[in-house]
Amino acid sequence: MNTRIRLLTICALVALAVGLSSTLQPVAALNDCKQLIGTLNAVNNGNSATGIITQAGRLNGTTEAVHTSGFTPTSDSTTFSFTDDLTLTTNKGVLRTHNVVIFDVARGLFTAIARVDPNASTGDFAGATGVLYLNGKTTDGGATVQAEITGEICFAN
Repeated sequence: MNTRIRLLTICALVALAVGLSSTLQPVAALNDCKQLIGTLNAVNNGNSATGIITQAGRLNGTTEAVHTSGFTPTSDSTTFSFTDDLTLTTNKGVLRTHNVVIFDVARGLFTAIARVDPNASTGDFAGATGVLYLNGKTTDGGATVQAEITGEICFAN
């Protein structure tokens, strides 16, 4: 009887292992996440800013960030928050993000959290998810900005 139980246990474990390996492969194929890094240079045009992203592989392209809120004061008298929507046009499609920005006007520093909109993006970016982080500065009061972009995008295809 012990031999029969051992044999049934081994067969069950083999079946379980085969079943798990067959279900894990499609999950890995769907999880096409890429770490990203790049550089943004942009010019503020009043209610929007236009620019270019370079050194970012698939994200190289032109940008337009449309401000969706005014400056909101924070508890620090020289730091404000605002929101904008970013459209990045590349030769691989259009990536759209919704951003929350913190801007220290006294030091000319800013940081932004850019959440990818999977429903508004197109081409290679359609259905993509992820978050990008922008950290940058301005030396002329906000007319021009330079930022480093880091983060991760998980592609749907």
